Amino acid sequence: MSTAPSTAAPRSASAFPGRPTLSRSQPDPHPILIVEDDEIMRVSLEDRFRLEGFTVVSAATIDRTRRELELGPKPCLVITDVRLPDGSGAELFDLCRTTLPGVPVVVMTAFGSVADAVRLVKAGALDYLEKPFDLDDLVDLVRVTVRSPEPGDDRSLRSSLEEAERAAIVDALARNDWAVTKTAQGLGISRKSLWEKMRRYRIER
Repeated sequence: MSTAPSTAAPRSASAFPGRPTLSRSQPDPHPILIVEDDEIMRVSLEDRFRLEGFTVVSAATIDRTRRELELGPKPCLVITDVRLPDGSGAELFDLCRTTLPGVPVVVMTAFGSVADAVRLVKAGALDYLEKPFDLDDLVDLVRVTVRSPEPGDDRSLRSSLEEAERAAIVDALARNDWAVTKTAQGLGISRKSLWEKMRRYRIER
């Protein structure tokens, strides 16, 4: 579906020429899997979750998702659109139940397909969000759902999260020609917050 979250900056698909449908950051035993066919929406979600310190795996179709599940690490949570080019969210949900038993699935839906999302929640999906939604709501839902780190891992986890956040900011800035306002909108944060993070991580062009 093509309705982007309300906090995402409007960006044209041409801003990402040749960007692959499937992408992965550094290997992680528990990445988040995002399945969304609209590139602008998918990239906005990738950027925000990487900014929050998560490792992200993404795909645009059920077929690509199936291949990712065969080759990649098991995700800790799946976020999927309810309608995809080669099938429905119900088909992808069935795939997840078969290959990822116990892994929570969050469904994104646009007006007109809410009933489909509700049926998936009744069938066992964790929750659904109707587009356009606030990215903060999705991030909060993921944070309270994903397993907490083991005791004693706080220091290494904090370091890893900071490294991931810095890398996500640099990547987003580079894609937007270092336009701070546009980058902040795409990441779903305020311009002031982005400037503060850039100062904190000593990010300069």
